[in-house]
Amino acid sequence: MLNAQKKTTSALAKFAFAATFMLFAATSSFAELKDMGDATPANEKSSSGIRALIGIGGGNSMITDDGTIFMNLRIGIDFNPLFSSGLWVSSIMSDVENHKVKHNQLVNYKAFGGFVELFPLRFDKFSVSVPIQAGGGSVSALEPGDEAYETEDYFFIADMAVHFNYRITKMLEISIGGGYRMFTGIEENNLENLDFCTPFGELRFTVRE
Repeated sequence: MLNAQKKTTSALAKFAFAATFMLFAATSSFAELKDMGDATPANEKSSSGIRALIGIGGGNSMITDDGTIFMNLRIGIDFNPLFSSGLWVSSIMSDVENHKVKHNQLVNYKAFGGFVELFPLRFDKFSVSVPIQAGGGSVSALEPGDEAYETEDYFFIADMAVHFNYRITKMLEISIGGGYRMFTGIEENNLENLDFCTPFGELRFTVRE
């Protein structure tokens, strides 16, 4: 019990540190990008109006050190060429090997929240962006012999990544990147926060209009 409390306290401390770091990074980066506004090329200024965006993506992450595939949907607004914001929803349903139990668990994971994305570098059709996400969700697990998913557990989530983006057409953009995702609040179904904290990679398609 004491070890579990120590692990939870450690995870909460790491999460708080990561959230503070992300907030500081986002604030500093946005301030720098704002100062760079006057240096934006003329062709970017001509398209600096507010635009809607919708994106779908997927990639690989880890649960209990076992590879899983996640799916992600984003809807938001490009406020200018340097800053986007909106909402996201993500899901995972995967059979994972958990060393705390004898048999594999079928993990059902759902999360949603808000995002901001900064674009510190743009070169014609190519750009580098820093998406930052935060939100919450629920996770449940199904083991052999269970008739239904066990108790849902609720969590908070935050992640930060770097993406390399290429605009294929005026509306369609393809992105590839990766980052790190952190959780807090998971303690049921023989699962804990550190089982979900993971590096991840993502392939994303975004339509802007």
